[in-house]
Amino acid sequence: MDKEYAPHYNLSNEILKQLTEISSMEGQLKATKTSTSNRQEISYLANIDSVHFSTKLEGNMLTHKQVTELLSGKSTPVKSQRDLKEIVNYAKARSVLFDKATQNNTLSKALILKVHHILMNRIVSGKLKGYFRDSQNVIKDAKSRKIVYLPPEAPDVGPLMKRLIRWVQKSLLCDLSPYIVAAIFHYAFVTIHPFMDGNGRTARLLSSYILLSNNIYLPEYASLEKQHENHRRDYYHQLRQRQSHTYYDIPKDIDLTSWISYFLTSLHAAYEEGLAKLGVHVTPETIHLDHRLEKALSLFKKHRQLKASEYEVLMGLGRTQAVNDLNQLIKKNLVSRIGGGRSSVYKLNT
Repeated sequence: MDKEYAPHYNLSNEILKQLTEISSMEGQLKATKTSTSNRQEISYLANIDSVHFSTKLEGNMLTHKQVTELLSGKSTPVKSQRDLKEIVNYAKARSVLFDKATQNNTLSKALILKVHHILMNRIVSGKLKGYFRDSQNVIKDAKSRKIVYLPPEAPDVGPLMKRLIRWVQKSLLCDLSPYIVAAIFHYAFVTIHPFMDGNGRTARLLSSYILLSNNIYLPEYASLEKQHENHRRDYYHQLRQRQSHTYYDIPKDIDLTSWISYFLTSLHAAYEEGLAKLGVHVTPETIHLDHRLEKALSLFKKHRQLKASEYEVLMGLGRTQAVNDLNQLIKKNLVSRIGGGRSSVYKLNT
């Protein structure tokens, strides 16, 4: 077994384009001005979506309405106590992870085990919750019930998870995009399948945690889990395509490029939904504009105030485009104009 996990993928032009666009939308998400109560309402709805759609992917039968009522503290009739517990546990695990993310906690074995313990609380007992598995598990086709994938043997789970966690930590320290890290972690985690049950839910929660703990706000305002459920066939197909009959049959140089692209596409859709709730209509033109304005905002944070002519030179733009940018920054309430005409000074709003 290799000492270090070394996933193989290509930063294709398509992936680079996707990264540019979703990074720009993240900037829009942070810059959009709205009331605190509105943001709280959007975050509340995103939480319901995440809980409902992630558990639905695993067969939970409760409706979106029932989940909404449960998480609102209302009583609602349910046929399955397990379904009820899955909803309550997922919501609690998500809340714990969101709190941890604000404390800049890095991904660790202890955190992974804690999340799994919460997810499986009152559903399983003993070492079936909060411990890596000590026996073999299998993945079966939902319809035929035939075995389609055998994860690694139990003695290998601990070392494989240690490698994966170390890779995540090192990759983030080396400034690999958290979006790429989250995507690869998700694939690698469900491929190792370290628990007897609850692997998919744990992977989806921790992928969002990787984003949140690296100052990416998306999971607060839109549900990535919803996108996976909306494209369930593609989600599972993209994962299964990179899993042979057994873990040990998977080529060491398996190409994860297509999976990463799928993951980024799902993020893009989630951003569109989150921004729409904030009243921002996303178009290709606004994506490219806001990517440039994000760079402009960094300039203002460094210089505090600039003349239009200075902004023009620093950004390498023509006069008309520079003035248009500055007007956009004013419209977004990010900078203010002092004075008039060519003597105007643009000052960062604090």
